[in-house]
Amino acid sequence: MEWLDNALSAVGLQPNRIEAQRILLVDDTPLNLQVLMDTLKDLGHKLTAANSGPRALELAHKTRPDLVLLDVMMPGMDGYEVCRRMKADPELRDTIVVFCSALEDTSSKVLGFEVGGADFITKPFQPEEVVARVTTHLALSRLLRQLGERNAELERELQLASDFRAEALEQLNAPLIGNSPAIQAVRSAMAAAANTDRALLITGEPSCGAEAAARTIHAGSARHQRPFIVVDCPNLPRSSQSNLFEPARTDGIAEATKLALARGGTLFLDAVHRMNADHQQQLLDLLNDPSHDVRVIATSPQRSGNATFPDNFEPWLTHELKRYTLRMPPLIERADDLPDLVRHFVSAHCRRLGQPAPTIAPETMSQLVGYSWPGNLRELEDVVRRSVEASQGSVLRVESRLLQQGIPLGNYRLTRRLGSGAMGEVWEANHQLLARSAAVKLISLEGHDAAQSASTRRRFEREARVTANLRSRNTVELYDFGVSEEGTFYYVMELLDGIDLYDAVREYGTMPPARVADLLTQVCCSLAEAHKAGLVHRDIKPANLFITQLGVELDVLKVLDFGIVSESTEADATQLTSDDAIAGTPAYISPEAAMAIAKLTDKADIYSLGCVAYWLITGQPVFEAPTTMALAMKHIMETPPLLSQASHQPVPEALEEIILRCLAKEPAERPSAIDLWWELLDTGLPQQWDVNQATDWWE
Repeated sequence: MEWLDNALSAVGLQPNRIEAQRILLVDDTPLNLQVLMDTLKDLGHKLTAANSGPRALELAHKTRPDLVLLDVMMPGMDGYEVCRRMKADPELRDTIVVFCSALEDTSSKVLGFEVGGADFITKPFQPEEVVARVTTHLALSRLLRQLGERNAELERELQLASDFRAEALEQLNAPLIGNSPAIQAVRSAMAAAANTDRALLITGEPSCGAEAAARTIHAGSARHQRPFIVVDCPNLPRSSQSNLFEPARTDGIAEATKLALARGGTLFLDAVHRMNADHQQQLLDLLNDPSHDVRVIATSPQRSGNATFPDNFEPWLTHELKRYTLRMPPLIERADDLPDLVRHFVSAHCRRLGQPAPTIAPETMSQLVGYSWPGNLRELEDVVRRSVEASQGSVLRVESRLLQQGIPLGNYRLTRRLGSGAMGEVWEANHQLLARSAAVKLISLEGHDAAQSASTRRRFEREARVTANLRSRNTVELYDFGVSEEGTFYYVMELLDGIDLYDAVREYGTMPPARVADLLTQVCCSLAEAHKAGLVHRDIKPANLFITQLGVELDVLKVLDFGIVSESTEADATQLTSDDAIAGTPAYISPEAAMAIAKLTDKADIYSLGCVAYWLITGQPVFEAPTTMALAMKHIMETPPLLSQASHQPVPEALEEIILRCLAKEPAERPSAIDLWWELLDTGLPQQWDVNQATDWWE
């Protein structure tokens, strides 16, 4: 039927793309019904017919038509009345009614529209007109139905998003629950902070609610309608060319920087103390330039009542950040808030599990209130979560083992954070069964993409495996390795009581040559074993060399952190750092590492050890420069200054000659670890550092 194809094409449709729908034909003249049947049958719709108004209503309730072609002039009940009754019926009110009539006067058409009709078809029927109008109305009806369904779906999604947002905000604001004097003081301080645009530093122990405080301050400020943008400082790109406020990404496409996104709002710098030097300068420039129109709120840990920053942190930036501070109290100062916090976490985790919240046993609440919570909110929520998941009755009780001092992690409990760095945190811990103290290194992959997570995991596993296979008493001993329930990697090593060589020189001054020679021989013992096994440490520096007391022995040196060790026997060993990354620490890096030579030999560790010796004797690095690249070029090109000229103490000629050979530009000109060990012993210097001198220093 060519005319049918033409009619469908006129309204933008093809015959094979018509969705079958239900059409009710109503006319008291059989011939008219037959004409309509013949006209519409090839469209593929489901057609039914009625010859009166009452029969039309009866069939409409049974078949629920999408469209009704309705004759106006019928005996008994005319088409207008049929339409009125259909539109009054909730089940039929959305049905499309198209009147069919020979009446052409305007008043008849107006009446049809008033009772709910959508259109008129004039008798006698023209097939092309009937098909065009029916097809158009059905298409519009289908689009409206789809639009309604999509709107309903969007409303459900919006409601779900609103519920998730409310739940997230409730969870985020949990640290601020309570009415203790400590938290009331925090609320007063937050209210004052919300009325100013000054840069704010929030300090406190880990997991005390710094981000919750920052978001509350933002919400109460004049900037509340503008964005709150979070920058995770430890995970910022470490390249010296990187922008502190790296581009945000949407579907893999670089968009505006985080600084641009935060314009007019708040920029939250989490763990600002872990920024590198280049990013520190960018932040200082930002604080001194009001044209950016951004409020900065930062966090840093607190020790001995003051915000803690590394010694190499930009002094002026430290000064700027410390001008206006807010301290978050630990849970031990908020005992009055514990009942409210416990009830909140119980309720939250029961909702997550889809179960009613149990009553908290009075003795359990007393236990929780009386506990010291060294892990603060993180530990409290963990204890509540474990207790809720284990609960089988209507009364919640907490097992005593969960309230042993510290945060549970496998068979250990973390009791005190010893330090943190770009790769993770180190905690003091106790084995729950053996009562043995240990140091636990944690690495979290939160915020990493799949490739970063895989690379970090491989690096972390290598550090544990390599360290476990080394037996030298001068290499830190590995006890255990695992993955927590939250996906955090950890390994457990011996807990050392002492100080690293960087802090030893910084706090107590340079060391006498005899002691330096003695310590170097101990490093050589560790490296000689590692090098014999085909391993290169790649990050020998004072901070990774730790002196300790073992029983009655003093000045025992331990080599730490085999985290970027390379293993010549594995094909992927050179891929443990990113392709453009320099392996090592700039002040102690070998020329070949500075040139990013992929395959480093054991002689790279010897060069770094020479830099360590230089630091121990002179109290200053071999080379200094304003940028990482300039420093790397000095290691590559310049001759080291003589120790005897840089040191304030006499340096034995034999020791100076050995150290300068370690600093040779060509790896082949440097001694091996075992040769260096023998050469140092031959000077007689290590033997001159005796137990009396060591005792005096340690006391």
